[in-house]
Amino acid sequence: PTPQKEAAGGLAVIESVLWDAVPSYLRKLNAQCRISLGMELPLDIVPIKFASWIGGDRDGNPNVTPDVTKEVVLHQRLRAARLLLADLTELENHLAISSRFSPQLEELAASIHDPFHKREKYRRVISYLRKRLVKTARECEDALEQFSSSDQMIFMR
Repeated sequence: PTPQKEAAGGLAVIESVLWDAVPSYLRKLNAQCRISLGMELPLDIVPIKFASWIGGDRDGNPNVTPDVTKEVVLHQRLRAARLLLADLTELENHLAISSRFSPQLEELAASIHDPFHKREKYRRVISYLRKRLVKTARECEDALEQFSSSDQMIFMR
């Protein structure tokens, strides 16, 4: 397969299996830590890390050029932005109105000008993040227009 097809396959695994399975596993791990250790996982811990060479393996594969790598990375970035955008949209739809906020959220919300969510600080922050992800997705889509790969359609959904 072409590097683009390999990358599309990798993204399909991430989206169809890992995107939901990893958070589910981490919730179970956290619950077990509470039971066994009497404490939760620290918020900044990263017990699972993923890395991929797909589309960037320049170890002799003549089909992996700088343009191919750029195309693959743009597709990966676009897919990540879309996945995160969908999750933030779902989160925003499930939020209840709250008046209790951490000092960190208060500070972050205060730094974001949003006339629609003056009192709903969680929604103000999520709305801001969603706008940034939409911008990222558009930038990726615009940059991908320069590529005329026949494999381009395998990435699109």
